[in-house]
Amino acid sequence: MRSNVDPQKIEQLMKALGREARGSGCIYFTGGASALLIGWRNSTVDIDIRLDPEPPGIFQAIAKLKQQLERVYK
Repeated sequence: MRSNVDPQKIEQLMKALGREARGSGCIYFTGGASALLIGWRNSTVDIDIRLDPEPPGIFQAIAKLKQQLERVYK
């Protein structure tokens, strides 16, 4: 079972994705992540995003970072 996501975890993820991305693009938060960042929630289970455009290698970076961050928070 995954641990809950809080604003600090989203910030860590964004910094890490910024380091890993091999091109430019925008990340839009949707669902619980956006409610969390607005302050409507204290936590969420996952981070839903929309990429536009999708930077090269971003999905590989997301998979790698998801595993790394999950190990840190267990």
